[in-house]
Amino acid sequence: MKTVIQGIISKIEAGVIFDAHTIIEKLIQEHSDVYLSSYSNNKSTELYNSQISKIIDSFDGSLITRMPGESWSKNIRDNFSNCAYWKKN
Repeated sequence: MKTVIQGIISKIEAGVIFDAHTIIEKLIQEHSDVYLSSYSNNKSTELYNSQISKIIDSFDGSLITRMPGESWSKNIRDNFSNCAYWKKN
């Protein structure tokens, strides 16, 4: 999962701001098998996607820089909610 997420982030142009919902959506669209294979039935969707956000954040300081506050964007349930966001280095 971490390698796939790193690949998605690597394709983002320097200076572009993106959020966790965007990376999760790209993960589902382009790497659904990885997304599904890492899911455990005893987790809620929110908890699982929060764990993915933590994987994204593990690149803070190298590929990306965490931005203060939160983004508000559409999640995989087609609802708007808050999430972390970053700027590509």
